[in-house]
Amino acid sequence: MFEILTVIIVLLLVFSVFIILPILLVIKAAQLLLERPLNEVVSAVNEVRDQNWRNADASEREKMVRKVCGWRVIGRVVGAGALVGGAFVATSSTIGFACCLAAWRTLKPIKQEMRDACAYRSTGAPDEPR
Repeated sequence: MFEILTVIIVLLLVFSVFIILPILLVIKAAQLLLERPLNEVVSAVNEVRDQNWRNADASEREKMVRKVCGWRVIGRVVGAGALVGGAFVATSSTIGFACCLAAWRTLKPIKQEMRDACAYRSTGAPDEPR
């Protein structure tokens, strides 16, 4: 019995060294190579978004808020679908239940977010927060 346990532990260590360690190294290398360009792209997108917000009138701002809310809802639904898909693939009923619970918690705030976005009324002031 002890020999079998020792073999299993050794196999897990070998698996972690030869499989998981190279994967982690590739992820770290990608992070080091792509972090600065991605940060520049994100800052450029945020600058354009802020410029569009400053140049928009009240009705355009309301449309922008609703559009952003719509994309956020689409992202939540896609994420919840992935979690439910993971629940069907999971071999453990506990992991499946956890995935379904996480999907439900992801979808729960959508109703309030949509109400807030539809109730938003812009004043058109240049210093109005986003």
